[in-house]
Amino acid sequence: MGKPVDVSATDFEAEVLQVEGTPVLVDFWSETCGHCLALNPQFEQAAEETGDRVKFAKVTFSDNKDIFKEYSVRATPTLVLFRDGEEIARTVGAKRADELKAWVDEQLAG
Repeated sequence: MGKPVDVSATDFEAEVLQVEGTPVLVDFWSETCGHCLALNPQFEQAAEETGDRVKFAKVTFSDNKDIFKEYSVRATPTLVLFRDGEEIARTVGAKRADELKAWVDEQLAG
């Protein structure tokens, strides 16, 4: 994996919910959000450093408002961690790559 994939309403189920065995971290973001733009390179770095252990995906607000509504995303960036199609954790706000990886590890260990 190693690189975040862009996900839309048409492939959200296949790219996130139907993934078995590999956790999926989804970045719900907006192109007009300064914190989101600051998170982008950190998210990419964390994806590269995590490798195949976790799949990283991005969902943009402008094209996917229904997904934001379905998952009650009210602020950006919101990071939601899924495992076997179920949400297991979420956090809001920008993080450095090392903080992001530590948060994911903590959630998966619990």
